[in-house]
Amino acid sequence: MNTKYPRQVRIIRNARKAMGYSQQQVATLIGVHVRQYQRIEFGERDIRCASMKLGLAICAVLGIDPLVLVFGGEFKRMSPADEENFEDATERTLLE
Repeated sequence: MNTKYPRQVRIIRNARKAMGYSQQQVATLIGVHVRQYQRIEFGERDIRCASMKLGLAICAVLGIDPLVLVFGGEFKRMSPADEENFEDATERTLLE
């Protein structure tokens, strides 16, 4: 059976295997029952619909960038000039 799993599932499963963890070990580290973790890894439950706490715990334990897991791309930090422009625009919006 050659089932095509969603990208998020493949990222999680590959990260767990690369870390050398069993599903039970990950479940214990993130504080859930193994079956709850398996539902995510088997694609029965979409990680994007899980609680932020659970999603971030999985990412922390498996060394996954949460932005890459959810949105699928690499994100670059804003340059200092962009940050300043963003802060100025945000401040103007809040003052209006």
